[in-house]
Amino acid sequence: MNIKKQIRKRVTLKDVAKVLSLTPATVSKALSDGSDISEETKEKVRKVCAELGYRPNLLARSLISNRSRILGVLVPDLRISFFSEAVRGMYEEASRKGYECLVLVHDENVHKERKKLEFLSDIHADGILLNAAGGKGNYDIYNKINEEGVRIVCWDRSLNNDMEFKSVKIDDINASFKLTSKLIKLGRKNILFLGPNTGLRLLQDRFNGYKLALEKNNVAYNPQLVVQSFRSVEDSYKKMLSILDKGIRIDAIVSIGGLVTYGAGKALLERNFSIPEDVIIGEFGDNDIVYRLGVPFYTVFQNPYEIGKAATDLLIKMIETRKEDIEFDDIIIDSKICERKQIKVS
Repeated sequence: MNIKKQIRKRVTLKDVAKVLSLTPATVSKALSDGSDISEETKEKVRKVCAELGYRPNLLARSLISNRSRILGVLVPDLRISFFSEAVRGMYEEASRKGYECLVLVHDENVHKERKKLEFLSDIHADGILLNAAGGKGNYDIYNKINEEGVRIVCWDRSLNNDMEFKSVKIDDINASFKLTSKLIKLGRKNILFLGPNTGLRLLQDRFNGYKLALEKNNVAYNPQLVVQSFRSVEDSYKKMLSILDKGIRIDAIVSIGGLVTYGAGKALLERNFSIPEDVIIGEFGDNDIVYRLGVPFYTVFQNPYEIGKAATDLLIKMIETRKEDIEFDDIIIDSKICERKQIKVS
């Protein structure tokens, strides 16, 4: 009778041992190429494992070896091409170095983020690539997981100064300064800053870069041209319509990201504004969704693949070094301002 047909549940080490009349410990040693196990026994064990379809329990093995070779990746939103491209850099770099990436999405929700972090701790992930949901609500669990020995590297978004985790990101102040300055050099003076500008350090930095560019280029700061918006198409669409209905004059936009940019652009086009003749759009991320507007725009290209790759490389070095006397540094990835003239309409 075919051995494989006799067992319908997941095959365990005990099942393999029973078929061979060996102890589970002996089977385990044979699979680990133990020096005290004969080659004949090892061959028998490998053959039966293949017939039964046995696969080792990675979580159980991680409890013994204290190494799971799993990296948890916390992502805000996979609809945004910046994040998906960064994740591609992560899993390709992780795979090259013998690790697997487990991607979890928190939807910018701190409660979801906490559950994902607890899950990664429970499965004994070796490290976490953290793109935080924001606020200080989960600082306690960041520290708890770190104290458990799980390494954490922040990517794209660094935490506030009282958190010591290393980060891999662009210089958001400088990038926002350059983007806003570019719009000013194109003759625009009524530049709207659109999106949240509090909470996450990344958002504060982009807002500060915007204000610095106004100051350095002798353009007066106008609080009416600063609009807080959630990171969603719907909210930015409504906020932009409200600005237009109030008759507030704008001739350019600095937007914090693709979803916000798309919502604002949609509102402008519906009100028959010409882009870029009437209003120039400048945004962060080079997100595919912005192309759906069918208009030219300026973007901060952030090299997401390189951010993901560099963050993963740094995290694995921290995992495998495990020496407290070695100091790792934050990594700043180059960014550049690009003009997107090629129009893509889905």
